[in-house]
Amino acid sequence: MLMTSADIDHQAVLDFIVHQQQCPETACAYLGTDASDIRGDLEELDQHWLETVRVSVSADGRILGAAVIEWDEELDRSWVHGPWVEEDAWPTAGPSLLAAVTAQAPVSAHEMYADVSNRGMAQLADECGWQAGETNFEYLRTTPAPAGASAPGIRPVTSADEPAVRALHDQEFPGTYASASELLDPDSRYSTLVFAPEGTVLGYVASQLQTDSTVYVDFVAVDPDARRKGIGERLINGAHESSGRDRIALTVDENRPAARAFYAFLGFELTATTRPYRLRPQSRR
Repeated sequence: MLMTSADIDHQAVLDFIVHQQQCPETACAYLGTDASDIRGDLEELDQHWLETVRVSVSADGRILGAAVIEWDEELDRSWVHGPWVEEDAWPTAGPSLLAAVTAQAPVSAHEMYADVSNRGMAQLADECGWQAGETNFEYLRTTPAPAGASAPGIRPVTSADEPAVRALHDQEFPGTYASASELLDPDSRYSTLVFAPEGTVLGYVASQLQTDSTVYVDFVAVDPDARRKGIGERLINGAHESSGRDRIALTVDENRPAARAFYAFLGFELTATTRPYRLRPQSRR
């Protein structure tokens, strides 16, 4: 039986999600493991989690699964948080939860994301006609950025930089989850820096504060004609240093082996291996 937040104790649902997040085999990769961070991330979704959450319960009222969704109509895309499902309930609870949350989103493309060890989500995706995406490698650096390592040439992005940043962003990350306009919006969650030592933008980095101790790099790109000159390292260090956080995290997909080697060189360590699952109009069956 499916319920909404109006039908069930909110704290019980949150406790269930937090419990599921403690193990990679049952977690959603969009969220971490700390209870306060999970609550904060859910409350900051574009659509509040209590508005979209759907909960599967047994006849005796036990929570068997839950799922949450947020979406962006401009990007025509949603992100499913979960489904989190008890192991023996996947065959029934998984498909119904996924259908219930995606039905709320007025978009045609959907995504969910988990560690490669989450077999329940992998099987659910296959059963429901979702396509498995590329493997992603998640990295973390816990040593502070060298003081002044980003200077000179690094500065906050301005509206005058939009054409250059948009060209780099669309070339390097076509169809991604955030547009160049969002990266330049001062009211968005992103903090964007550019490398423009003589007025010409040669690269940019966009990041956001993830926790009290961590900044997450969403995008970094360097003009192809300016690569192998240390610009990427300056941008990464600039994002780290300006954030005031001790730790910096990022994700690299399997098609970028050179980037993986680059981040290892900068002192990043592999922390997780994850995979997205996507449903687009042409992939329905």
